[in-house]
Amino acid sequence: MTFAGFSPRHILVVTDDSDSQLALRSAMALAEAHGAALDVFACVELPSDMGIVGRLAGSDPDTLAEKLVDQKRVTIRARLKKTFPDRQIEPHVARGKTFLEIIRYASDTGCDLVVKAAEPLAGVNRFLFASTDQHLLRKCACPVWLQTPTAPVTPRRVLAAIDLDIWDAVEPETLKELNRRVIETARGIANAPGAEVIVLHAWEAIGEGIVWAFTPSKDARTVAEQYVNEVLDKRRCAMARFIATFGENNASGPHLVPSLVRGTPEQVIEEQSRLMNADVVVMGTVARTGISGIFIGNTAENIINSLGCPVLAVKPDGFVSPVLEH
Repeated sequence: MTFAGFSPRHILVVTDDSDSQLALRSAMALAEAHGAALDVFACVELPSDMGIVGRLAGSDPDTLAEKLVDQKRVTIRARLKKTFPDRQIEPHVARGKTFLEIIRYASDTGCDLVVKAAEPLAGVNRFLFASTDQHLLRKCACPVWLQTPTAPVTPRRVLAAIDLDIWDAVEPETLKELNRRVIETARGIANAPGAEVIVLHAWEAIGEGIVWAFTPSKDARTVAEQYVNEVLDKRRCAMARFIATFGENNASGPHLVPSLVRGTPEQVIEEQSRLMNADVVVMGTVARTGISGIFIGNTAENIINSLGCPVLAVKPDGFVSPVLEH
């Protein structure tokens, strides 16, 4: 990699029970592209009534738990051998609540990316990033890449959603840095030949209704069109300035393709991900800690739940997981 950007040094991949092992193969391809270390992780979630289970099984609960962990480790070793027969990979198997153990392990070992297969929502023929996935998206400090079964191992078309409304941001510097992280991360995973990063900004002409309401009727349409065009020009200039910050690095890595689409982020990002057949959507999740347990913006969560493709969520600089605060 000759361009400045996200270059993971230590990747954590969470194994699953699928035959394809797409998350594992994607993580391995990314690790090889960046020369990164790769840890394979799994977790055994034990029932809360292990005491009863152990008594009825005639075994000490801790001994029984270790047997379950050992059994899981043997199963994963066999799966790893089948997927990568020429490699010696020793999995780490934890026991506890999966999302908690993932976050703790990633923090303890200095992992800078978590890759995991997205969880299907029972009864629905799509992936909605539920349960463990939602906890990771909200609470894991490092980027989280949730892969879906039909995605390519190595992304070629990456949709990077940014927010250029810096002037309306509560923390403009945080938003600027988050936008940059989104692009750097998108370019870091776009390793397929001819890969490109579509830099998407959803914009709205919020004052258009006011223009229509308070302009003399004969001039309203012309003035409203002028207003919308000026708003669009402002966003075009903001996009050009943003992409220019990557300077010469824009020529050495995956090409950045600007895209300005009018509409709400919820509508635009989902729609464009389908129209562009995106291999993955990379977006920032602006954390707010004012409400206990809420660490992802409502807009971001709504968008993620509407997507039919993989998502890679990036946190702002300085985000501290609530899991690690105690």
